[in-house]
Amino acid sequence: MKFRIEYNIDAASLKDRVPTEYKGLAIACEAQLSDLCTLITFPHNRKDVVKSGLVEKALKKLKENMPGSLVVVGGCFSLESVGLLKAKNAVFLNLSEFAWSDERHTAIKSGEAR
Repeated sequence: MKFRIEYNIDAASLKDRVPTEYKGLAIACEAQLSDLCTLITFPHNRKDVVKSGLVEKALKKLKENMPGSLVVVGGCFSLESVGLLKAKNAVFLNLSEFAWSDERHTAIKSGEAR
């Protein structure tokens, strides 16, 4: 899965649009959302790290002047991804907050020694 973008989601029904393990997080953030939301669902297993390249692709696909809040779902976001999404005032729903950089995650995945 790369990512999926859904527009014009009522904030009250966001919990019904996210993966099961994220429902509690969606309910908890409901009060801070606008009436309408845009939801981007990235790879969302706990060990999935969403890197900045994928986030950049998703942000380029967003409609201009989208209404409401931007909500992003992902297993874990790299430091660079967090920066890009915070610039868009995104609300994060993630299972892990391990502080990976894009470069370090790529190095470890390719088997580079520490």
